[in-house]
Amino acid sequence: MISITRALIAEHQMLVVLFEEVERLLPGLVRLEEVRRAARMVEGLLLNHAEVEEDLLMLVRGQVSAERPWYDRCHNEHQEIDSRLIQVRSARNVACARSLLRGALAASRKHFKVEELKVFPLIEREVKPEILIKLGTVWFLQRYAPANWTM
Repeated sequence: MISITRALIAEHQMLVVLFEEVERLLPGLVRLEEVRRAARMVEGLLLNHAEVEEDLLMLVRGQVSAERPWYDRCHNEHQEIDSRLIQVRSARNVACARSLLRGALAASRKHFKVEELKVFPLIEREVKPEILIKLGTVWFLQRYAPANWTM
C-alpha cells in the first residue's frame, strides 16, 4: 500500500490537473452561476482533501516538534482558500467571481508546494513508516473500496 503522505501528494497532482481544466474553461463561463458551480465543485474536492490533511496534522502534531508553526500555517491556509471559494458565492459579477476562483486555485497550488516540500517530509521523518502506510490504507479503503471489501 501507499503512505498517507504519498497518497495526498498524488491527490494534489490530480487536483492541479482539475485546476488547469477549470482555468481553461473559465473564460468561456459567461454566467455568474456557471462560475459559482465551478467554484462549488473545486470547493467540495478541496474540503474533502483538507479534512484528511487536518486529521493527519492533528494526529502527528504531538509527535512533531511543537515549536514549528507548520500546523497553524497549514490550517490557516486551508481556511484562506476556503474563504476565497465561499466569496465566489456572493460575487456580484462574473469578473469578480472569476478572479476569486483564480485566486483560490493559485493559493491552493502554492499551499500544495509548501506541504510537499516542507510539511510532508517533516511528517515522514518523525512518524514511523508503518503508521503512514496504515493511514494510507485507511484513506484508500474509505475512498475507493466497495462497501463489502474487507482486509
